[in-house]
Amino acid sequence: MRRLLIACWLVAVGAVLLFNVRLYCASPLARHPSEAPPTLVAQLAANRAALDAGSPAQMQKLFPEGFYFSYVFHGLTWVELAMRDPSHTRQAIDEAVGCLAQLESPAGREPFPPNLPPERGMFYSAWKCSLRAGIVVLQQGRDPNQLRDLQRDCDAIAATLGNSKTPFPPSYENAAWPCDTLPAIHALAAYDRVTGENRYRDVIAVWLSAARNRLDPATGLFPHTAGLPDGQPGSVARATSQVVILRYLPDIDPAFARSQYQTFRDRFVTTFAGVPCVLEYPSGIEGPGDVDSGPLIFGRSPSATAMMMGIAQIYGDLPLADAIAQAGETVGMPWTSEGQKRYIGGQLPIGDIIVAHAHVTRPWFAGQQHEPDVKYAVSSLWRWKTHALSMVVLLPVIPFAIRRLRRKRNHSPTHPPG
Repeated sequence: MRRLLIACWLVAVGAVLLFNVRLYCASPLARHPSEAPPTLVAQLAANRAALDAGSPAQMQKLFPEGFYFSYVFHGLTWVELAMRDPSHTRQAIDEAVGCLAQLESPAGREPFPPNLPPERGMFYSAWKCSLRAGIVVLQQGRDPNQLRDLQRDCDAIAATLGNSKTPFPPSYENAAWPCDTLPAIHALAAYDRVTGENRYRDVIAVWLSAARNRLDPATGLFPHTAGLPDGQPGSVARATSQVVILRYLPDIDPAFARSQYQTFRDRFVTTFAGVPCVLEYPSGIEGPGDVDSGPLIFGRSPSATAMMMGIAQIYGDLPLADAIAQAGETVGMPWTSEGQKRYIGGQLPIGDIIVAHAHVTRPWFAGQQHEPDVKYAVSSLWRWKTHALSMVVLLPVIPFAIRRLRRKRNHSPTHPPG
């Protein structure tokens, strides 16, 4: 029994030491929006293998949009990889078009209300429109069929907004989340950028004005849910939805995006054992995890923290993005084999897909005007709290190791001098 305990302690010590050393691994993120993350192609290869093996249907059993998000994020990741490195454009378009077909398949459409405008509710319509907009941007508007379909989808969204008392139309019957509208507004802006028509300029301006008048009074950010029919705040701002909103705002209104990001950073970004992470609820407010956020760890949201890698990159906070990414490479235990990189053995495919998207996220059109003047300060010693906590495991081993060394020294044979 004693030997078994010793073996367990040694394994624990080895694991803790490996964990601490891995915190210094190279960041998987690129240094500039025009560069591709070094391991992203391997991540995408693993994600494609998971999709082909039926992971979207498995993820659908875990949460209501599991199938849909699996394909929409995989497609958007390819789109943004090609925006960084145009050599991937042809494959990116093929992958994105294939994902779009899955969103329009019976399995992709089934979870959403068939009679809710603009098309099966704002969630379904907005994200699908965003992916199609990405395809059109990569094609530079040269495919008349995709451009026609994008205009059709954008017109339906614009009509729904024009006929609604709320800037946040529902995604399900009697349920609206403001963040679900942002991909739609972004798609309208993308159409105008590609075509130069300014077809939706007034729609976007009216929407921005209405949205600004319905911010969460407790934080000044977009609320997590919105009431119907007028869109007034239904709940306090939460990280799960803020990371979606902040991802799209720079291409819609850079100045508004900058102020929203600064507020979010002040109220939500924190640390855990020295590692930068994101609270699900604003500092000073507590709440439970749910189907939107997933499980929380002492109020921290692992899913929002993962997506924060992309948000921090978009707003120029590269040290913050790198610290989160390096911690993720430690906790996620990535493994690369046969050109495919998976985290935690690929046990949660949607997690790998979201991480890949967070690694490559970038603005489609905005430059740096949305970035705060003062960057988020990440101490070069951020790992030391983790090192200190690790001593909880290591300290009990030290007296044992000292006794073992003394015992060996006392029983070692002595040799007379030659």
